[in-house]
Amino acid sequence: TAWAFACIGWSNFNFFVALLSSSGRKHQGSFTDVELSQLHQVSLHFKLEFPDQTFPLAHMQAELITAFKGQEPRPSKLQCDVASALTRIRWDHAFEYVTPENLSLDT
Repeated sequence: TAWAFACIGWSNFNFFVALLSSSGRKHQGSFTDVELSQLHQVSLHFKLEFPDQTFPLAHMQAELITAFKGQEPRPSKLQCDVASALTRIRWDHAFEYVTPENLSLDT
């Protein structure tokens, strides 16, 4: 996956602007909640990678956040296994931690 993102310019500002501006114009109103939730995650990456720039779908930000918060969490098997192991050894931990930037971190 990292290789694919490197090939398409994952950290390239112009790539994001071209892709998101075009998608937003063509498909606004037709995104599913899952797609909007994924776009919210893209917006988080965008804000961290390009803090001085405006996210191309900023006008949809409230809709993206609502869709993201409405999705059921889908923890990985690894996350569940780690949490179970920590519980067995009585290690106090949070299953998931949400940062002030709204990033969700696993245990």
